[in-house]
Order: sequence, then C-alpha cells, then structure tokens
Amino acid sequence: MTSEPIENADNAEVPASAESLPPVEPPSAKFIVQLFVVPGLIVAAIVGVWLLFGKLASAEQDWQALVADMKSSNEHRRGRGAMGLAQALAVDQNRKSDGPRLTTNPQVAQELSAFLADILKSSSQKPIVIDQQAFLTRTLGMLDVPEPVLPVLCEAMKDSHDREVRKNAVAAVATIAFRASKRGLPLTDAGTLEELSNVARDADPLLRSLSAMSLGFFPLELADQSLTVLLADADTNTRANAAVAFTRHKSLKAVSVLKEVLQAAAALKQVGSSGDAAPIAATNAMTAIGELAPLLDEATRIDFANDVAAISRNYPDPRVRLDAAQTLAKIRSSR
Repeated sequence: MTSEPIENADNAEVPASAESLPPVEPPSAKFIVQLFVVPGLIVAAIVGVWLLFGKLASAEQDWQALVADMKSSNEHRRGRGAMGLAQALAVDQNRKSDGPRLTTNPQVAQELSAFLADILKSSSQKPIVIDQQAFLTRTLGMLDVPEPVLPVLCEAMKDSHDREVRKNAVAAVATIAFRASKRGLPLTDAGTLEELSNVARDADPLLRSLSAMSLGFFPLELADQSLTVLLADADTNTRANAAVAFTRHKSLKAVSVLKEVLQAAAALKQVGSSGDAAPIAATNAMTAIGELAPLLDEATRIDFANDVAAISRNYPDPRVRLDAAQTLAKIRSSR
C-alpha cells in the first residue's frame, strides 16, 4: 500500500508516512566531545586561571595578615601568626609547582628581616621575647633572599644575644647556604663568613659545631682557614662537622679526623642520652667516607672498611648499623 502525499496550508507536499523520513542515528562521540567536553574544558581553564590568581592574591594577603598578627600585643594573635607563617613558608618551600613563591618574595624577606632586626634591639630576657627572637631566626632560614636576610642573621649570631637565638641563627645560615650550594650559586658574603668565624671561636661547643657545619656550604677557598682550625677543636662533634665540610669539597684534608670518629664509633658499647650527637657524627663520617672512597688509596680504604664493618655488626643503634652496611657496600664497590 502506497502513501499518498497530503497538502498543507502552503500547498507543500508532506510525506503521509514516517517511512519516507531519514533514519534517526545516535550522536557520535566526536559530536558529544564538541558539544560538551570542549566547552567544558574551556570553562575549566577559565575557572582554573581565576582560582590561581585568586589563590595568589589570597596568599599575598595571608602572609601580610600573619606578620601583622605576629606584631600584635595580644599573645594569642602572636602565636597564631607565628604558627601560620611557619606553615605557609614550609608548604611553599616544599611544593613542586612553578609560580611565585613566598620563600623567594623580596617583600616577605624584607618585612621579616626588619621585624627581627627590631625585636633584637630588646634587651629583655623574658621567655616570650626570647622565643619570638628564636622563632624568627629559624623562620628566616626558609627564605632564599640573602640580601636582606643574612645581615640580620649575622646580628642574631652575636654573643650579646641568647644562646637559643644564636643557635637558630647559625642553623638558619646553614640551611640557606645549603640550598644556594645545591643551586650552584654558593654564598660568598664576607660579613656572614666573618661572623661564622667569630662563632667558630665561641666557648660553647654546640655553636662551634654548628659553625663548622654552616661553613661547609661556602666555597672552600673562603672557609678553609676557619675549618682547618675547627679540625683540631677539643669537641668531637665540632671536629666531625669540620671533617664532613672538607669532604663536601672532595678534600682529603680531614681523613685522619674521619678515621678517629669511626674508630670511636666501632668501639662504642652503649649510646648516650637522646641528646647524644655521637650517632649523628658516626653516620655523617660514614657518609663522608662513602663519598671519598674512590679517592682513597687501597690501604686506607681497607682500614675504613674494617671500622665500618665493625660498626655494622656492633653499634648499639640499629639505624647506624644500617647506615654502616650501606657505606660498607659503597666502599667495596669503589675498588
């Protein structure tokens, strides 16, 4: 049976049956992508850019608000600001993505350096003042803007300030110098080197030890004289740090000191209190020997291998024994 065309008001012929309509097909994947996904990606990109700039603007406002809190006369606001700023800088320092960073922001560095310089003028020995000074010196160690930061850390190292503040200042310089060295742009600031050399002559062995560690991240030609003096220091940990400092520059000057540290570790029967630095000194010395092994003569390598083997078997701290086993493998593979 055939369908007869019918006429509409415009006298146009319209098929009387659906049989003459084109077949209905489902939309293709390409069509769906064009219709929904592509516009969605464009919108997402626009929103992402908006969120990025919004986040950067928020971060800019946040650090300023946190610094303002740290300057407050209210103890709770000060504490909240200090903790918030430390967390913000730590997160910023560890993130992998590109973009502006608080840790390299000159304005952040200038503001915090000026703040520390101001509170260092206080002669108060109240714990709250000392804590704030110590916190800020430690915080400045997270920043990679040496120009405004190093001078105030040098001031904080002076013996007119509290031991905790001085200790944190030397450690802060060490962390800044370490990162600069890793970037291939070691610090060469003469004022900082002079102040570290002054600390290296301090009566406090902890400060001398930290000074040796920090000097090791400066170019050897600038730190050699001070480190050579520290190699003969009365304090074992100071000697060990000075020896490790020479090793960072592939120098064999401190081999005898490293030997002394490892012989003492091999003979150790009991680890001291939780604050004992002997395990750290042993691990650092073994790491140094592992790096120097290819440069040593066969007889010296064998001597060190024997000491490290004894440490791997007998040292009271299992973590040090593990470090010793790894170092021993490194020494043997360098033959």
